[in-house]
Amino acid sequence: MDTCLTYGPTSVVKAGRPFRDLTDWNFENKYGWLESQWQRLKAPVEVNFRELVPLGSGVDRATHLFHPYPAKLLLNIPLFFLNARQVTSPNSRVFDPFCGSGTVLVEAMLSGHRAAGADANPLARLIARAKTRFIPEVDLMRSLQIVLREINPAKTSGFSPVVKQELWFIPHVISDLSALLDSIRRTCEGNILTFMEACFSSCVKRLSTSDPRLSVPVRLKGDALNSHLGNLPDVKLLFEKTARQNIARLGKLPEQSCGCEIEEDARRLEDHQSQADVIITSPPYAGAQKYVRASSLSIGWLGLAPENNLRDLERQNIGREHFSKSEYASGEYVQDLANDFINTIQSINPLRAHIADVYLQEMTVAADAITRRLANSGKLVLVVGDNMICGRAFPTSALLKEIFLKKGLSLTLELVDDIRSRGLMTKRNRTASTIEREHVMVFQKE
Repeated sequence: MDTCLTYGPTSVVKAGRPFRDLTDWNFENKYGWLESQWQRLKAPVEVNFRELVPLGSGVDRATHLFHPYPAKLLLNIPLFFLNARQVTSPNSRVFDPFCGSGTVLVEAMLSGHRAAGADANPLARLIARAKTRFIPEVDLMRSLQIVLREINPAKTSGFSPVVKQELWFIPHVISDLSALLDSIRRTCEGNILTFMEACFSSCVKRLSTSDPRLSVPVRLKGDALNSHLGNLPDVKLLFEKTARQNIARLGKLPEQSCGCEIEEDARRLEDHQSQADVIITSPPYAGAQKYVRASSLSIGWLGLAPENNLRDLERQNIGREHFSKSEYASGEYVQDLANDFINTIQSINPLRAHIADVYLQEMTVAADAITRRLANSGKLVLVVGDNMICGRAFPTSALLKEIFLKKGLSLTLELVDDIRSRGLMTKRNRTASTIEREHVMVFQKE
């Protein structure tokens, strides 16, 4: 097993200014030290990105807190690489093929780069678009006042039946949300509509019967449910507060921020798009997070699932868990990278073996598309941890490393960081465990 090295103490950056508002970070020296240590011993260098980039967990920086989203990438990681000259030069083209709600995209804009992304979850794409397009405050405040004024209980916007609405919302909340969404859609258009729908979505889970402590909807029961319902905020007041907060956050984006082009699938990236100088991404895990299920309440209100079918939307995601028995009953697997592991799991749980096999197949396809998108001499920063399948360690980081090496990329740096909290729902059943460390690997396209 590789020996890990520990990175030393960090220096203070510009005392007297809030760290969260800095736009001129410079990590050239720190990156150089890490790179020299890795090159000297060819071992992963242990690092704490919270110390390396002195920003606390959950910092309200620009639009990062615009909307809750599960398993957000720690913003300190892209901030570091986007401001290290060994990785990015001024005005670089930055791409994130698994962009989620846009953490990498926002940091790319704050660092003066051009950004684009992709994600299979339509709610993630909506949030990322809303978070990355500057809109003058006066325009948003005017639209907000119109939305609030035009709410009419007699005019409503329906809920697409991806889940049972009555299970997750009480009657008066359903009525108020329906009237609010109708007003938004009657009075807004274009980028302002995207902004207002994202603000609406940000309120949805708080107004539901779902346990607020969990990223996926899990219904509260008994006294906990009664207490929660007794403290539900007013729909209109919550939306207004959320919109005002997000208007202020949007005002911290560079005024030239014109939004990001967001594609739908990392496996089918459009070849006509510009190649990226830098790709920074944290790919999904095999069965470790139900992004679509976590988004289901907002997807229902905004009508984002094709033909109102949540399962069809789940099938578009890499790392998904739901397969019919006919899909995995044969016990035939095509992935060569982890044959011994998959064959061992097959004897314990054929479904879990199939999940791992399909995950590696689809990540191989995605790696091909990602490598094509990366410009010559461009850098890929891959953030990934190792999870457990059926109680056995699934070496996700090593397997993805091998996939990208086979695509012709060369590894130039590997770091290891402990995960304190990223909202990962990684302990899913008795045979799983939490992901405690993640590898940060830097590749270069020769």
